[in-house]
Amino acid sequence: MKNRGPILTLVAVAVLGLVLFLVNLSAAPGTPPPADAAAGAAATTTASAEPVAAATPFPAQASYTGKTEGKAPPEAAIAITVKGEKASSYVCDGKSVEAWYNGTAKDGKLELKGKGDNKLTGTLNGDTITGEVSAGGKTWKFTAKLAQKPAGLYRASGGGTTTGWIRQPDGAVTGLMSNGAPAPPLDTATAQSVEGDTTVVN
Repeated sequence: MKNRGPILTLVAVAVLGLVLFLVNLSAAPGTPPPADAAAGAAATTTASAEPVAAATPFPAQASYTGKTEGKAPPEAAIAITVKGEKASSYVCDGKSVEAWYNGTAKDGKLELKGKGDNKLTGTLNGDTITGEVSAGGKTWKFTAKLAQKPAGLYRASGGGTTTGWIRQPDGAVTGLMSNGAPAPPLDTATAQSVEGDTTVVN
């Protein structure tokens, strides 16, 4: 009877060890500790987040031409020229609306102002600028694409008036004189090509 104490103790220790062993076996293999699981979840969330699209930088010098959208008001032609961080633009419907704008082209964004409340804002994505322009109390959304010469923006001054022309890549020309008179035919050999000049607001 006196020798049973140590034996019972050994049996109890063995049983406890067996229980712990069985508990460990029942745990799912590969289950990370809570701290590791939280870290893994955070990493997964970060990896799945949408990357922020970087703005397309403007070329050192470029011209873009296009049109405004919609029929009410009627669509108008638009040209934008960029040189360094300076930009100019002209909007014209060839009938009664025409306006010049000057401002900045920086970090893929256009911020241009014209006379009065006229303004133009836009964003460059690849070789296309999309944005909004206002002139004569009307507002349009527009799209303008990178254009190569002779497409682009032209102007001529004389007799107290300024004439603006926009030539599209397909050869179509839209123009108007600042006094409201129809623009004469565009002669690219004599008209001034506007290249990001910020002094063109008339």
